[in-house]
Amino acid sequence: MEQFNTLLKAAEYAVTRCGSFRFATSDEKYDRKSLMAIAEVSDAENPADEDSFYVVSPGGAIGFCEDGEDIDWLFLTNSSIDEDLPTALQTASQIKFCPKCGSGVIPSARFCGACGAALQGLKRFSIHD
Repeated sequence: MEQFNTLLKAAEYAVTRCGSFRFATSDEKYDRKSLMAIAEVSDAENPADEDSFYVVSPGGAIGFCEDGEDIDWLFLTNSSIDEDLPTALQTASQIKFCPKCGSGVIPSARFCGACGAALQGLKRFSIHD
């Protein structure tokens, strides 16, 4: 899980993971270009304070962490429907992800439940990695 100080930086990273997004609380859909435009306007009109930041899941979903703990998911991807998105940053730091498809995996799993890739030697990803 990656952290960013602005929504624009988070969106720039997220579009490398996915090409289409939807707003978490509605059916509005966004492509890469429209997501970038929304992020730029949002940062100009409502910048995050110094204790807040954005996170991007391995699948490309974008969330906002206002208190340094709880994650409010803003933009979801088609793959994030199947992705186990954490609701808290503490939970996110304990999740392991498949290096092939980015799906969350069970810590003791030997194979990814989504794509079947072998998970031997898979390390836990920390939000600080």
